[in-house]
Amino acid sequence: MIFIVGGMGQGKAEFAQEQFPELKHEILSDGESASWEEFMGACFGMNLQAMIRRRLENGETSEALERGMAQELLKACPERVILADEIGCGIVPVDTFSRSYREVTGRICCQLARESKEVWRVVAGIGQRIK
Repeated sequence: MIFIVGGMGQGKAEFAQEQFPELKHEILSDGESASWEEFMGACFGMNLQAMIRRRLENGETSEALERGMAQELLKACPERVILADEIGCGIVPVDTFSRSYREVTGRICCQLARESKEVWRVVAGIGQRIK
């Protein structure tokens, strides 16, 4: 797996398509709108953080997501590229749900980064390989 992180609007998708031109022909899945099955079936997935948020909003527990989501993604398509926004910086949210969402997203991203063969951070459209 190749895992790409960076802030919102920093050019992660464009970077991924330039760095890995084979992605232009792959099925793209967006965590904002795709079902979990569609996201799992795509070898190029973006907005992982949105998929996590949607699953939490639909009643899944943080513990269940932390236990299984990263491993499911890693097993389904080992050559996939996953993009996620960094959401853990800035002001700590007041409401419990937002704090929990940021925490579980961070933990899942840590699991993916640990298991990925490559990890990239993108800022202002420039990628830096960190693993």
